Order: sequence, then structure tokens, then C-alpha cells
Amino acid sequence: MQERAAELGKNLEFIELHKGLDLDRALSKTAAAQGTDVYIAAGGDGTLAAVADCARRHNKVFAAIPCGTANVFAKEHKIPPTAKEAAELALNGDIVTPVDILDVNGKTYLCHISIGTYSWITLHTNAEAKRRFGRIAYIFSAIKLMLQERIWKFEIVIDGKRIVRKASTIMVTNAGSMGATTMRWGENITSDDGIAEVCVFKARTIGHYFALLFSFILRRPHKHLKEYFQVLDEATVRGTRDLPVRADGEKISNGGFTFKIVKHGLQVIVPPAFKSGSAAAVAG
Repeated sequence: MQERAAELGKNLEFIELHKGLDLDRALSKTAAAQGTDVYIAAGGDGTLAAVADCARRHNKVFAAIPCGTANVFAKEHKIPPTAKEAAELALNGDIVTPVDILDVNGKTYLCHISIGTYSWITLHTNAEAKRRFGRIAYIFSAIKLMLQERIWKFEIVIDGKRIVRKASTIMVTNAGSMGATTMRWGENITSDDGIAEVCVFKARTIGHYFALLFSFILRRPHKHLKEYFQVLDEATVRGTRDLPVRADGEKISNGGFTFKIVKHGLQVIVPPAFKSGSAAAVAG
């Protein structure tokens, strides 16, 4: 990648993320020293969100190289799945489009926020198993939880309107893709329409989960087991105190969260294959 950047007459500086790193400060120094125009993140959706947060804060263009388990952001925006192709796009792409972001307490998240069964599964799936088996590793954790037939009561406030639901999972989606699969959380979910969806899933038994699975495979509604609400501005979800909340694959809290949808909050380099009414070519 360094050689390719040199061929294109561009400077490239690497920052290795590690626990305790003040990424915002590190990127600020790089931007000040070299006049950085693009922040490129290589990793899973959690890493992408962390770098995107800095790109948003510093008003820089963002590019992604997917190297994680699910790679939801990359799949949603048609970014090539191989590191080499994605790196070429990041260095030489000439199309930038604005996408929406989910803001939680001032932090940027790109794709999903979940509480309930789904977040419990991702939190309790062994990291080594994920590395070796990818998304298949989640199945073992899922079966274990399904056998417990867990369901919780949630209070949801969407743009000032309060509703209460019993559900196994609440999923906030800014991206329709489920990641390493062609299935989607919903058919009309996009990342650049200024709308986030709150998806309420009510599965309790294994039979319910199989019914949900087939509804996703067949891309059909299932009124009894899944319900959707649109968020135009802000929403709060509150559940049982010990339930983990996950955002883009990372645990961010327990019990509940509040988020805002920020329309076109991030500028992203995308390939021509990404269809967006707001895409525009970058001059020069």
C-alpha cells in the first residue's frame, strides 16, 4: 500500500491502534504535519467507527478497508471485500458520498446499535472462535441463548413518542446489511436517507427464531415477530439494567442508550457500484 501511494504521488502514514491510544490526538498530529485529507481505517466495524468518529470531528473524508468478521459497513457501501482492492479504492477512488451516522453521547457509529439477544450473543462469542470460524462462531452462542427462551420489556421513545414492547432484541439500523450474508434487517434501510430504523424482534422459542430466519431469507414481513419504527431525529431505548448494548460490534453500555441520527454526517469514498442519489465526484 505504501508503494502504491508513492506511485500516485500521495503520502501515507500508518497508525497502529492499541488499547490506551488517544486516536483523536494521534490523527490530529498527522493532519497538522502532512495536511491529511483522508482517514483510512483497516479493521472490523468497531475500528471503522472509531476512525470515522475522528474523520467526522476533523472534517476529513473517510475510507474503509474491511478486515473484520461481519464487515457490515463495507458490504452496505459496496466496498471491495479484499484488502488489496479496498486499499486501491481508498487511495485512488474519486467518488465521495455523504452518509448518515448514529451519534451516541457525541460518538460516531456507522451501522447498528443493539440490546438484547443479539448483543448478548456477540458479547459472549469467543474471540478465537470468531477468528477461526467467522460468523459461524456466533451460531453456538445463539443456540445456547435460544434454549433459555429469553425476552425482556423495553421502553422506547422515538422522536418524543413513547411505546413499550416485550422483545428479545431491539436493533437500531443505519445499514440494512447483516454483514457476511445477503440477508438484510429490512428492505428499505439505507445509510443516506436521514432515517434510522428501530427494529423490534419478538422471538422467544427456537421455532420463533427459525420463523424469523426464513422471513429474512425470503425477504417477507412477519408482523407477529418483527416490527419497525422510523427515527427522524432522536430515540431512547431502555431495558433491563444488566443487558449489554453493542454498537458496531463493540460494547458501549448496559441497560439502554440514546442516539441521534445525523444526516450526511460523514463523507465516504465509495466505488461506482454504490448507488446513491447524493454521490458526487471529487474534483482534482
